[in-house]
Amino acid sequence: MTSLRLLHSWIRANDPGPIALLDPEAPELVDGKAVTGVRLSGPLAEVPRHEILESLNLGATIIYLHGDTGPLHELTTMLEGIGITRLRHGHPEVKPRQIFSSDDVPHSRRDLFGIAGNMAELPDETLLGEERERLALNLLMEKEGIPVSALADAPSHGLNLQTTGCTACGVCVKACPVDALELSYLEIGPDRRISTLSMFDAACVGCRKCIDLCPEDAFTVRGNTSWETRLGEPVKRPLETIPTVQCEKCKTYFPMSQGGTLCQTCKATRDNPFGIRWPEGVPKPPGFKY
Repeated sequence: MTSLRLLHSWIRANDPGPIALLDPEAPELVDGKAVTGVRLSGPLAEVPRHEILESLNLGATIIYLHGDTGPLHELTTMLEGIGITRLRHGHPEVKPRQIFSSDDVPHSRRDLFGIAGNMAELPDETLLGEERERLALNLLMEKEGIPVSALADAPSHGLNLQTTGCTACGVCVKACPVDALELSYLEIGPDRRISTLSMFDAACVGCRKCIDLCPEDAFTVRGNTSWETRLGEPVKRPLETIPTVQCEKCKTYFPMSQGGTLCQTCKATRDNPFGIRWPEGVPKPPGFKY
């Protein structure tokens, strides 16, 4: 992945105006406008979308993309669709007044001593890239005075999830890195309660961990959420409601539809206390008979 991490502090400190991001294989630029050229250390197509948006927010008035843009083409098209033309495909008429490498960024004294050209905060690198993209896009649209409704038809990386057959085990809730899923409970008796799995669509980053780790394969994906949803207020959407009962042995809750007073694990242990079950999909050792 080609990172602009070092470039961000330079942009904030220098307010460079337009800049050109040059693919390592892109030709030298000739004639025309004078901008700063940044020779990337890796392919232009591998620059994360969120770092491009963050560069615009930090002080780059226009970013020219010279080379194969790959997935960045979709970002350019989406921004143009809502009237933001600050991200453009490069052309040979742009002439850099200086060129430096994205891995060897020049720093002025102002930058080194923290006296930046503007007061914009540098990106929080502890956040997931998808979350940084959401924050950067939201800030850019605020600066341009564009409402989030303008992106009602633009698909984001968030997933529109539905569930069938949820057992309220909570694996998906624990697996989600952004707390987009929630289990809530309504007590209806000493050993019974209604468990509800809900989702905050605005928080989903599309990592699919809930889908991959669900032991019941309860999740289905019905496309992607829109960027209007991702940028909007977090609203809790119920996915499934499950009447549950407490296992009399291990005290966990399991769906009442399974019947009995024991969860599936305790029932299997009771029915076959000395049994051995080899995990599905795991090769058995040579000579293993069970």
